[in-house]
Amino acid sequence: MKKQTKSIFVLKIYEFAPGESHTYQVYKEKCYRCAGPCALTWQTKVGYFETLRDAEKNIKKIVRRNRDDVYGFVIKEMPRDCLVDTYAPLSIRRYLNDGSLWCTGSDETAKFKEGDFVEIAYDDYAELGIVQDFDAAAGSYTVVACNINEKGHAEFCTRLCHATCALPPSFPVQKKYATALRRGLRLAKKNSADELPF
Repeated sequence: MKKQTKSIFVLKIYEFAPGESHTYQVYKEKCYRCAGPCALTWQTKVGYFETLRDAEKNIKKIVRRNRDDVYGFVIKEMPRDCLVDTYAPLSIRRYLNDGSLWCTGSDETAKFKEGDFVEIAYDDYAELGIVQDFDAAAGSYTVVACNINEKGHAEFCTRLCHATCALPPSFPVQKKYATALRRGLRLAKKNSADELPF
């Protein structure tokens, strides 16, 4: 009898939302959690595999179809005998839409520097932002994002995100959003300097 492994590999496949143009947009009604420029995505399939290799083989199969609607892939290693959504993953690996490994949960090396545009990936959208800094000990980025209000003005905020959730932009960054995010970064740096006790 074949011996079962102690963990299971959960493959999640993400696509761009159907019918959406491949540009960053502000969605006031559709995507209430993201009030800034973003791209809508959705989790379309989930697979369960006994080995990482088998999960990665399925990524390669999808990539070979040359589909332009694929956003990316995530493989989470979970303990076998548990409720999958209850426990934190034993490991996590994120892959870009071409199937290449982008980042692992144990990665403590920054792939971006201050001022780089990034996407913060969530399950149902990818939010456009600009990197402020990277905490190697926590493996996380501080990213400045902007919320566009009803009058079209940008209100800035910072978000902490794990390195596995900070991805390169999927599309060219429109000039109006680039200008707004760079302004937000300058404000964030100024506010950080103002908080110093000397």
